[in-house]
Amino acid sequence: MGKVDAQGSLVQLVSLEQLVPPEHFLRQLDAVLDLGFVPGLLQKAYPSGLGHPGVDPVLAVRMIVLSYLYDLSDVRLCEEIHFHAGYRWFCRLDFHRPVPDRTTLVKFRKRCRKHKLWETLFHRIVSQCGNVGLLSGKHLIADSTQVQANASIKSVREIQAKLTESADRLCAEKQTAKKPNNDDDHHHTDFHGKRFTNETHRSTTDPDARFYRKNKGKESKLSFKVHDLADTKSRVIVASSATGVSGDEARDGAQALILLKQFSQKHGINPKTLCADTMYGSTETITELTNLGIQPHIPLHRGKPEMPRWKNRAHLLDRAHKRALKLKQFRSLNLAWELSNTSGYKISYRLRHRIEHLFGEAKQSHGLRKARYRGLEKMNEQAILTAIAQNLKRLVKFLNKRPTHGPTKGVLCSNRPNFDPFSVFWTFSRLISSWFGVVPSLSSIQSGKPTLQIH
Repeated sequence: MGKVDAQGSLVQLVSLEQLVPPEHFLRQLDAVLDLGFVPGLLQKAYPSGLGHPGVDPVLAVRMIVLSYLYDLSDVRLCEEIHFHAGYRWFCRLDFHRPVPDRTTLVKFRKRCRKHKLWETLFHRIVSQCGNVGLLSGKHLIADSTQVQANASIKSVREIQAKLTESADRLCAEKQTAKKPNNDDDHHHTDFHGKRFTNETHRSTTDPDARFYRKNKGKESKLSFKVHDLADTKSRVIVASSATGVSGDEARDGAQALILLKQFSQKHGINPKTLCADTMYGSTETITELTNLGIQPHIPLHRGKPEMPRWKNRAHLLDRAHKRALKLKQFRSLNLAWELSNTSGYKISYRLRHRIEHLFGEAKQSHGLRKARYRGLEKMNEQAILTAIAQNLKRLVKFLNKRPTHGPTKGVLCSNRPNFDPFSVFWTFSRLISSWFGVVPSLSSIQSGKPTLQIH
């Protein structure tokens, strides 16, 4: 029976290149991820000659990408990189170089939000997906999901009057600066029977979070909403954002229009269709989509539209404009109703579940079930970085597809024998003649029109 020496050798020579397998996912990701633009973009964030030398921005970006790919917190990420050879190889850290501290990543993310680094990286990856043929961008799907805020119900306090967003933050800063008294301790307060609303209560931990429930019968939680716009065929997320749960910007239809315009401006692609659920079937959304030249594959709120009729003529200019707007809205709704009976609409609606799968993947594998940090700005950063991680997985899988066995369809194989129809006919006719006494006519074969002669 063998036994392992517990002491081991005093000096061990090992290379990171040898420890990481050639077909490992991180090697494939490293070949795809291009971060050459990062130092130039963050040049203004690190003035030369001032203070202690900062962290390498490419190293910090690679660490943050790893944290979202494998759903690791900042503390867990730094611990994993210490002893994980694959993570060290991906971050260009050998065994003798120290790992940056967690607080370094916190300060680095603040600089990235100021200089829009994550938005730039996201759009570059989307463009890369289009350049390699993965993304078409002609048929899109849109949806939103609820994300629980990083705040407890015990942090909710009653407010005296309806405050604005800036006043909310100011009030929260003053309350958190004060030392908690014993009378203001909510850890042992019984909340049963009390009614909390967004107009009367705020969270001191995260003032941007609001009470929200997706459906009736479910409990209300302090939440945000994440909106995604994805390509139907490739499941590449082409635009993503986070909003509150109330207000005009939080409406699904309004946010989908914002993401559509953003995608068209950044990448120069004009989508043909947009598929979504009933929450996007408002009159304003359908009308705006038709104005943009996009076919709405969306079910309407009120079913088949009715053409507006008026008994009298509109003599006032204001009234005439309102009537013209109603007619325009009717034409848009009628177009959406007619599209609902087409085969293209049925195909789009059958594939709409793919964006639900993207949200499920984001919550199950990339930590989107709950907000990592506090505040709407940081929630938007989490939504974009989660979309970056998902798009990188799609891109790596597309570029590393294994070739199919055998010759490709439509490509001739060099060792394939030539097809001779006369030899095939002659063999088949000899079989028939042996069974039924039928022989082929040699003259008919030479003329190119083989026939059979019965003797």
